[in-house]
Amino acid sequence: MHMPRPFEGILGNTCELRLLEFLLPLEGMEFNITELSEEVGVSRVTVGRVVKKFVAWGILNVNNRKIPRYSINSSSPIIRGLEIVNNALIRRIIAEEKDEERQDMQMLMKKHKATLDLLAK
Repeated sequence: MHMPRPFEGILGNTCELRLLEFLLPLEGMEFNITELSEEVGVSRVTVGRVVKKFVAWGILNVNNRKIPRYSINSSSPIIRGLEIVNNALIRRIIAEEKDEERQDMQMLMKKHKATLDLLAK
């Protein structure tokens, strides 16, 4: 089972959100456009457009190598705010999953008890 994407669950499914969800937990790691495109499942052209916007907004850092590599800018106030939202969404998802597991366990216990009651007759 895969963990649902927190932003996607409440904010939709855009290249911007996919990039943020991918990069937020990977502070300090750098990726080029091709790698980002492959990781988020969006075309290189689209990722390039979004990355350019994110650099302009200070959301991403870029190094000035021959092939630029990008990383999340953890000192950005926008990123700090998004991390708070991301963590809150993850806590909500985990709580919902635990509640579902608890309900599943209660159902299994009821079925088990019913089977034992039938066998006891």
